[in-house]
Amino acid sequence: MFGVSKRIFNLRAFNHKILKCRNNYIVLLPEVPADTAETNALLRTDPVPAFSDLTTDKCINATGKLIIEYEAEIHNLDQKFQESDTEKNVQNVILPLERLSGPIDFAWGAFKILSTVRQNDNVAKAYARLHPRIIRAKQEKYLCSSIYNAFKDLKRTENEYTEPVKRIIDKYILESRLFGMDLSENGYMQFQSITAKLHKYRNSYNRKVIETTRRFAQDLEFKDVRNFPRELLKSLAHDPTNASKGPWKVTLDPHVYRYFLKHCDDRLLRWNAWFAYNVRASSISGADFNNSLDIEEIRYERSELAKLLGFKNFAELSMKTKMAGSIETVQEMITTLHVNCKEKTQKEIQELQDFATKNGFQHALELWDIPYWQRLHKDELYNVDDDVVRQYFPLPTVLDGLFELCHKLFDIKIKEHKEKFDAWHEDVKYYKIFDNTGKEIASFFLDLYSRSGEKAPGSWLEIGRNRSDVIESSPLSYLIFNFHPPSFGKPSLLSFEDLKTLMKKFGHLLQHSLTTIPYNEVAGLTNLEWDVVNVCPYVMSSFLRNYRSVAMMSGHVDSGMAIPQELHIALCKRDSYMEGLRLTEELYLSALDLEIYSSKEFWLNITKNTWAQYMPFPYEKNAAQPCSFTEIFSGHYPAAYFSNLWAEMIAADIFSAFEEAGLDDEESLKQISHRFRDTFLHLGGGCHPGEVFRKFRGRDPSIEALLVSTGIVNKNHS
Repeated sequence: MFGVSKRIFNLRAFNHKILKCRNNYIVLLPEVPADTAETNALLRTDPVPAFSDLTTDKCINATGKLIIEYEAEIHNLDQKFQESDTEKNVQNVILPLERLSGPIDFAWGAFKILSTVRQNDNVAKAYARLHPRIIRAKQEKYLCSSIYNAFKDLKRTENEYTEPVKRIIDKYILESRLFGMDLSENGYMQFQSITAKLHKYRNSYNRKVIETTRRFAQDLEFKDVRNFPRELLKSLAHDPTNASKGPWKVTLDPHVYRYFLKHCDDRLLRWNAWFAYNVRASSISGADFNNSLDIEEIRYERSELAKLLGFKNFAELSMKTKMAGSIETVQEMITTLHVNCKEKTQKEIQELQDFATKNGFQHALELWDIPYWQRLHKDELYNVDDDVVRQYFPLPTVLDGLFELCHKLFDIKIKEHKEKFDAWHEDVKYYKIFDNTGKEIASFFLDLYSRSGEKAPGSWLEIGRNRSDVIESSPLSYLIFNFHPPSFGKPSLLSFEDLKTLMKKFGHLLQHSLTTIPYNEVAGLTNLEWDVVNVCPYVMSSFLRNYRSVAMMSGHVDSGMAIPQELHIALCKRDSYMEGLRLTEELYLSALDLEIYSSKEFWLNITKNTWAQYMPFPYEKNAAQPCSFTEIFSGHYPAAYFSNLWAEMIAADIFSAFEEAGLDDEESLKQISHRFRDTFLHLGGGCHPGEVFRKFRGRDPSIEALLVSTGIVNKNHS
């Protein structure tokens, strides 16, 4: 298989063209694969990919050909601007780039989704191998000096353009600047050197976390697991098909580890797992697997990168791609939340301590005790049987209710495409979305059920195609879940957590699908600032606090009766249980992240100081959580961990507008829903999120709604 990939990207001396790019690098364009639109479905402009025709080789060939053609056209455009006096306007600068993006994005989206739902063949390996290559190709447009200069020319006359065009201009200028286009040749060489070192240290950091996570395993005896739920037993058992027999081992896989802490009644075993998890890749792991030096190297290189690009520190650089806009604004949010939730957090911990003591626990609660006693405390407080809850949420009923809710709120219709269509599995469904005139505006594939060994775990939305009026393309997406499949003649039954997951991903789907922005570069989810990506998901999941909305999506699997209101109230209360402590932990990590990337102090000192400021538990002297804090060191959230909390704050403020209008007042609800549709869902990345919020709310965001929705302050708090 990889012979094909090698053939695509090997250079053929008799068939290449030499082109110049940034910093006098030479780009050699290799032989183009012979695939055509007639022989390869990914090279066609069909409404949806013909998945049954997509072999691994065809995915590789189509992607390879499109990469080569894309890069060639980018450099042709670069040369055109260098060698002629072409007028720098939307027609000559933005539209050619818009036309280039469509085909490669469509093919890559299909390739990517297959890599996650067909993990039992070679397509996932092929995708992983080509991923860095397509990332480099997509970055080329930001590395061509004449294209960059063309956008700077457009910036000088930006008042002539629409808001989406201004956003495209700003996007290209910022991305090019962050890729070093304003640097001298020596500066750019330094930029590349720093980038290469960062890549090396990030990989080293990640490798050590993976290895130390993998190395831990704790054998368990029958007495340790006898009270465990079946799902946990399956994840611990050597043979999941015979989970009750054993042997069993607890690992540090995050899903297994967190599930284990909730159910393990042996405190020593809990501590052992907690300690192992929190000292991964630290000095406890040995010199070869200690990330302490890698942390400092990553911080140093990111600091040098920021200074080279003209920023005081890396945290300041990070704010250029966030709605928050400044370190001070984020710190103000963190401080305000911390001041307000400190008392509630202490009260929550004391109540949990009292409960544990009443039930025979003779120690002060520590972090490894909290998940276990929280579970027991919630069971006593709310008396909710999750098996009973699931009976009220058969998946077909939930989907019908969700589609009806979207119709009531946003005046759209979602209809299953009943005619024959092409998908990667027989369980996959295909839906079309229509506006209130009956016009089809978007479509999506829905893959609902888990398939062990074949499909990646988790839930996500993958973009198949963006809206673009330039190339006349409509939004296409892939919505993937891992719900339990139907069994014993009954449909899949969802938990309340499953329902929340469904609503959140549907928030992403709606923002991608309902966009009215005419340019692929800034339509829907594309070009959203990182700290607002999850705003629409949080808004949609907030409707689960409204009984009418939840009743619409429920219907007992046997009787068809809607979920009782008292059970819904109990679920909502359970869902907000110990919100103070949850927020406190998020605030600690967010503050730690910002301090890591704005201070020069040694990481361990920063950690201890920040812990003492925020966390209501003593610092475990050997704990070294930053050594495995992949999100900010090897992942995508350096100096950006606060983003999810910011999105939660914005969403709470938005949803409070729905509550003020009246969730049970259909006319008022319709008006506010249409305003949300016309702002957040329609505008997406085509308008700055601060301006989108002001269009919706008529003012700047407030933290008050989040404090109320989490129960930190009362609704009438002034």
